[in-house]
Amino acid sequence: MELKVLKKTDTEIIIEIIGEDDTLGNLIAKEAMKHPKVVYASYRIPHPLQNKLEIMIDVEPGADINEVLLEITENIRKFLREFKKEVEEKL
Repeated sequence: MELKVLKKTDTEIIIEIIGEDDTLGNLIAKEAMKHPKVVYASYRIPHPLQNKLEIMIDVEPGADINEVLLEITENIRKFLREFKKEVEEKL
């Protein structure tokens, strides 16, 4: 996986991730939309023959986009740890 920031302003970030697909894009976009300071979040696959995706996140004016992004990723990590624990207990 390779990550590039294509655009970053005070309220918007567009990240390109090479080597990933809809699975990761959907996970990040859906988790981002749960964040109270996120106004808009989505992802797209620019071209089906290219192995990359772009994630777009817009936050409320005054929100720290870096902080919001860190909170989103930490929420995903927490969910995955809990999911792994649950699966291990059931198996």
